[in-house]
Order: sequence, then structure tokens, then C-alpha cells
Amino acid sequence: MNRRLPLICLWLLALALPALAAKRDLEYERIEQQLHAFENDPDIGSLAPSETTRVRETLALMKLAGQRGDERAHLAYLAERRLDAAIAAANAVLEERRLTSLQRERDQILLEASRRDAEMSRLEAEKLRLQSLARAEDADRARSDADAARAESAESAADAVAARAEADQAKRVAVAQSAEAELAKREAELAMAAADSLRLQMQSLSAREEARGSVMTLGDAMFAPGRSQLQPDAIANLDSVIEFVNRDTTRAVRIEGHTDASGSDNANQVLSQQRAEAVLAALVARGVDASRMTAIGRGEDVPVASNERTEGKARNRRVEIILVGK
Repeated sequence: MNRRLPLICLWLLALALPALAAKRDLEYERIEQQLHAFENDPDIGSLAPSETTRVRETLALMKLAGQRGDERAHLAYLAERRLDAAIAAANAVLEERRLTSLQRERDQILLEASRRDAEMSRLEAEKLRLQSLARAEDADRARSDADAARAESAESAADAVAARAEADQAKRVAVAQSAEAELAKREAELAMAAADSLRLQMQSLSAREEARGSVMTLGDAMFAPGRSQLQPDAIANLDSVIEFVNRDTTRAVRIEGHTDASGSDNANQVLSQQRAEAVLAALVARGVDASRMTAIGRGEDVPVASNERTEGKARNRRVEIILVGK
């Protein structure tokens, strides 16, 4: 009798295992794992917050609906389609940012070329002016060495040459002035485009959850290249940042500045600290309690992308606002 008891236990356990396995919702777990992998993707995980929220809501409805029935199958299909939409939306935002970065680099190259052309025109006009002065001086010396008749003739010839040189010089100056005006117009257009891009970035800011707390990342467009002062448009569009840090006023706020690997370690450390402090000062000016916040410069020590490429450097130049977890 005692020998048959273990066999009976094994038989009962074999009958119970399928029932236990059936309790697992494998389809729900698969979609949940795909969503988790998407949200933890450092490149696109935070770029489609509203679409991601809809996926979470659909998964919650799946859990409530149980594991069977047409409604549950429809919810599973809807969750997968919404996850696909979130991934597509995030990739679209990423590509748009890359395109904006490439356009900005192209515009900068064109601007530098325009500046060089304007400078060449100015130097050419100056060269012609000096040549005209030299010819005028030569004519004066010729008049003083010749008799009255020859001096009068030489003066007339010199005047004609000078008149032609002055006309040519005036034409060159006009061309240079036109080039400078066009350059100024182009600079104004680029400044407006940069301001619009910055406003768009500020309006689409979103937070992500990490082990260290809730994190919101501000890109380097908030600052002029190599500067620590916030751009005026960045200061004017801090509403989403204020809302984020005031989500829970009992939690501390750590503001970390980061740079790419260009320049010396010391210079990068100083710049990252100054940028973090600039963001802290702007938040205090908008009413955030200064006693909650700490500004820290991390320099180039914590990159999120490779510094070998322009795009990676741009991602590394950032300020992270961390709502420290409890």
C-alpha cells in the first residue's frame, strides 16, 4: 500500500499541471513582453507616449475579459495593432529628428559659404579702392612733373581713369552690400526655424520611468552651441517641465547636465554644471521650490550614444531632470 502512494501522487500532479498551465495567459504575456521591449528601447521607447498608453489600456481590458470569447480575441488583436502603431509613430518621430538635424547641418554649411562669398566680395572691393587711390597718386605725381599743357592732358586722362575706377568700385560695393543683406536675411530665417524646432521639442517632451526615478530629457537645442544660457524660447516653453517636477512635490529633483566628448574633460565638466544650474534657476523663477532641487554636472562621463557620429554627439548633449523615486 505504501509503495502505490507515490504513484498516485504523481498521477494527481500530472492531472493538475495542465490546469495550472492553462491559468497563464500566454498571448497577454507575449504582447506585454513586446511592449516592455519597445518602452526600454533607448532610441524610440519614449517617443510615442500617447500610443503607448493606449496599448496599456487595451492590455488592461484583456486581463479583465479573461482568456476566452470574441471580445477578448478582439482586444488581443487591437492591442497588437496599437503596439504596431506606437512603434511606427516613434520611428516617424526619430526620423523627423534626424532629418531636422541633417537640415540644420546643411543650412549651417550654406551659411558659412555665403559668409565666405561676402567676405571675398568685400576684399575685392577694397582692393579696387586701393588701386584707384594708387592711380590717383600716380596722376598727381605726373601732373607735378610735366608742363602746364601736358599736366592738363594728364589730369584729364587720370580723371577719366579715376572715374571709371570709382564707378567699378561702387558696383563692387553694391554687390557686397547685397550679399551681406541676403546673408542677414538667411540668418534670420535660420533663427526662426531653430526657434520653431525648439518649441516643437519642448511641447512634445515626455517622461520615462527608470530605476533612479522618473526622467525627462531636454535636448541641446535649449542652449546655443558651447553656451550655458537657456534660449529665450526654451524659457518661454517650460510648462511641461514645470508640470513634470510638480507631479509629486514630496520628491526631490536632481538636474544632471551632460556633454559629448568634444573638448577637454575640464571644459565639458564646467559646461555641464553651468547648464544644469541654468535649468534649475529657470525652474525656481517659475515657482518650483529650490530646496527640492540639486544641479549636477556629469560632463562627458555618461553618454547615451556613440560620440563617433554627429547624431550620437547631439544625443549626448542633454540635461536630464530626474524626479527621484521614493
